[in-house]
Amino acid sequence: MYFQILKNLPGNPEWEGSFYEKLTEYGVWDADEFWKLELDLINAAKVNRESEVMDKKLVLGVATLHSKIYNLIAAHYNKNDIFKIRNLTPDELIAFTERFQNSMLGVFSGEVIPESSYDLVNPLIANA
Repeated sequence: MYFQILKNLPGNPEWEGSFYEKLTEYGVWDADEFWKLELDLINAAKVNRESEVMDKKLVLGVATLHSKIYNLIAAHYNKNDIFKIRNLTPDELIAFTERFQNSMLGVFSGEVIPESSYDLVNPLIANA
């Protein structure tokens, strides 16, 4: 369970080709890999909505990804940092960041924002 979340963590044998690997190593926001990660986060939110206890490995993974990806987003906007996300317009980055933030918080709150609330649609979600 949570294959995509764990795959995106450095040190995971499946890390190469993951969303986070492509972002950190190449400055590329791979939308296809992002959608897979986001779907896993949404599924985790749905599972955790019903549970009083969260898996420690999941919590650490989500917190780690949140911290690392937001550090890269901050670096992108820092004129003194050489890191840049190379393949998104400013509006696209804002839209993806909004989805990322909501799905990350959803893991802890159990809240899943309806797909119809977004302008940027995840093609992997059935009610898109």
